[in-house]
This record gives sequence, structure tokens and C-alpha cells, in this order.
Amino acid sequence: MPRLITLSRAARLVGVKRGALQKKIRDGELRTFEGELLLSDLLHVYPQTQVEDSSMLERVGQIMEQAVNKVVRPADEAVDSDALAARILALGRELAIARREARRLAGVVNGLQRQFDTLSDGDHTAEQAFSTLRDWFEKALADASQSPDEDDVLAKEAFLRVMAAQVRILPSGHEFLIEGSDSILEAGLRGGLALNYGCSNGNCGLCKARVCSGQVKKIQPHDYVLSEAEKSLGYILTCSNTAVTDVVLEADEAFGSQDIPPQEIEIRVKKIEQPDDRVIMLHAKTPRTSRLRFLAGQYLNLDLGNGLRLDCAIASCPCDDMNLQFHVPTVAGNPFSEHLASTTRVNDTITIRGPAGDFTLNEDSPHSLAFIAVDAGFAPVKSLIEHAMALDIAEHIHLYWIATPGNSHYLGNLCRSWVDALDNFHYTALKTSGDTTVAELLPGITGDLDSVAAHDCYVCAPAPLLDGIQTYLHDAGLPRSQLRLEPVREEIS
Repeated sequence: MPRLITLSRAARLVGVKRGALQKKIRDGELRTFEGELLLSDLLHVYPQTQVEDSSMLERVGQIMEQAVNKVVRPADEAVDSDALAARILALGRELAIARREARRLAGVVNGLQRQFDTLSDGDHTAEQAFSTLRDWFEKALADASQSPDEDDVLAKEAFLRVMAAQVRILPSGHEFLIEGSDSILEAGLRGGLALNYGCSNGNCGLCKARVCSGQVKKIQPHDYVLSEAEKSLGYILTCSNTAVTDVVLEADEAFGSQDIPPQEIEIRVKKIEQPDDRVIMLHAKTPRTSRLRFLAGQYLNLDLGNGLRLDCAIASCPCDDMNLQFHVPTVAGNPFSEHLASTTRVNDTITIRGPAGDFTLNEDSPHSLAFIAVDAGFAPVKSLIEHAMALDIAEHIHLYWIATPGNSHYLGNLCRSWVDALDNFHYTALKTSGDTTVAELLPGITGDLDSVAAHDCYVCAPAPLLDGIQTYLHDAGLPRSQLRLEPVREEIS
């Protein structure tokens, strides 16, 4: 019987990005059946798949150790977590090897029976029959011990199931993995999904979802009361449950800015940095019970409480909804940035309202991604890039960061770390001067891309530059539907 495997698990098995598999599906190299792949097709396309992965076994041990440490036991029942993890790891290894060898030897036995039948029907001497059987048997044993087949990959997948349960969301078909004892909501947000939620603490019920298949487990109590009818239909709170097995859920997601409700939250300042003279980096934290729900690329209104307010892009990823980052441009004579730099202190509160804006990622697009940021326009671009990384949706990501005179690539080390960590990430730092304008840098950017029309392009720059950038990119062959523009927000509101 053909074996099917989900796209997410297939990517982990063969060690590639989901985007790489999606491209092979679009190119016709892999077939899908309701979002799943044939294991045999996968092995045909990736014959080099390594089935002996000791790091995976080590990860199993780590997760088991973490799980054990979270269990509260009486002192007289305490178990050494290292020993327990080692035992589970050893037993799991033995079981996988034994099951694999059993299936291989079963194949040899079946083949041997067929050889007996063939030889008994033929005209062979005893010496010829013995020689034929010996040669066949030696070859069968050698093939069984050397050939990587589906059983090897299935054994590897068994370890994946121990260390990570997979969750599939309906109707979108989005998938993510849960490791350890994370809640479904936490894992989904970390995986880049815009799942519906409010307090994330079991009080509001906005993260309610219906379990269609699989087994979940409550990991923390919640005050929100599910009705008996809801319980009978399989409803749970994703903030209070984790997945025990692979799970399919019906859950609400945000697919655009219109799906994100307006919010007003008091955040607390954690750190203020000024990496250069033209930008202030503000780090803040939301209350645990009032996390900010937003889409990557959106902006908020920041209210310092003294009549000073500024619309400012969110520079952090929605996957970390409690920790927010803003890059506030310092404009001469701007009282907001002056007050932030001179007066605002750690633990001060700032009121945020929003989010707003449609400078958001087109998650369903098959194109590679190109980002052009000018100066502090890097802020929403950073959020979009981190979101794209979390979703693992792009075959290639290109970032072109242009610094105008007096400005710098103030997070250049971060961009270079992305290059080091990701095979598909490309970063180019550019500067203008008295002799070079932003417009004069654009031909180099489009020339660097294999095909402009094969990319979705996201541009954040000071408002006076946007019209010129837009015109150039359209003339260079970029369809209007593949371009999104956002001004650097630096005017107080």
C-alpha cells in the first residue's frame, strides 16, 4: 500500500525547506494527494536521504529530558531525568532497528520461498540448485543490509513523531510542528501562523478551535468555560492544550489586516538604544494577558502620554507577540523622538493603538521575495523577513538595504547572520553619496535579480522616493500586483 507523508514532515525527513518541495510540486517532480506526498516519490527525487541521523536521536533525548523536568513528583518517586532520557533513547533505537531488520528479513524469507518454488519446478541437479540458492541468498542479504528503502525513512519518521507532533489547520491547510510541551497556540505563532487569540491565558476563549482528528492534552487550566455542546463537538482552547499525536484542527486565522481587531495596550519599555544619529531602537514588552495581535509589516500609534504620538512600524515578528521592537527615526525638531531619547526610561509605559496598514506578506504567492529598505525603512522589512522565515515559504529572499548620507546599516550584523544561517537568503548593503542617488542604485538591484517578474517586491522608503522607485520597477518588468510600497513613518500624529 502506498505510504503518504505530509509536506512538513517530508521536508524534515529529507532536510530541505518546505519551499523547495513546493517548487518541485509546481514543476511536476512531486505529486500531492490532499496535501500529502507519496513516500516513494520523495525517495525517488531525494535518493541521497540520510536515514541514520544521530542528531535526531539526541534531540529526542533533549525533549524527553525537558518534559521530565516539568513533571512534579514526590521526592520518593523522583527519577533521574538523564538516565530516563537515555533509557528511552536506547529502547527507541533498539525498537527501530529491530522492526527494520524484521521487515528486511521477512522480505528475504519471502524471496527464498519463491526461489524454492522456482527450483522445484525446474530441471536442476542438487548441486546446481544449492549453488543457485547460495548465490541468491548472499546477494539478497547484501541488498537487504545496504539498500535504503521506505522502511528506513519510516523508522526515521517514527523518531520525528516522538520529538514533534504535527498540527494541520483547516480550512487553510497550514501546518506547523509542536516540540516539547508548547501549547498549540505558542507553536502556531512561532511557526508564523496568524491564529485567532486574545489573552493567550485561557480567559477570553478567542483561541477556541475544534479537534477534527488526533489527540490533544490540556497543559494548563483556563477560566473560560466551554459548553457541554462545544466539548461534545471537540472544541478546545489552543492556548491551554498541546498535541499528543498529529492533529487536524478547525481554527480561525487572519488572512489580512481586516481580520485583525483594533487593540489598545499599555506596553513597558525594556530598553532604548541609539545605534546611530538617525534612529532610536525601542524595545518593549506587553502584559502576558494582553499580547498584541498583528501582521508582519503593520504599524502602531505610539502614545507617550504627554500629547506626543507617532505612527511607527513594528520591527519585530508576530511570532514573538509579547516582545515588540520599533525603529523610531530621529528627525531634527521632532518632539517625539527628542522626548524618547532624552526623557523616556526603562519601565516607563507607552500606550499603543492599532495595528494598521496593508504592507503585509502575500503568503500564497509562488514568487521569490525581494525587499528594498531605505534607512529606517528596514523596520517593517525586518518584520516581514522574520515572518517569511517562520513560514518557510520563499525559495529565495533578497534584501537590499540602502543607507543615505548620515544613516547606517545599524543592524547589519543581524542581516549577515541571516545569510550565514539560511542558504536561500541574500543581503546587499548599499550606500548613496553626493554622487550616487537611490534612483541610480536601482539598475544594480534589478540586474542582480535573475528575473524581476519572478519576485514579489516590498519597498519601504521615505515618502518622496516611493513614486520614483515604483515607476522604475514597473518599467523594469515588475507587475503592479507584485509590488507593495510603504513610507517611512516619521511625522508625529
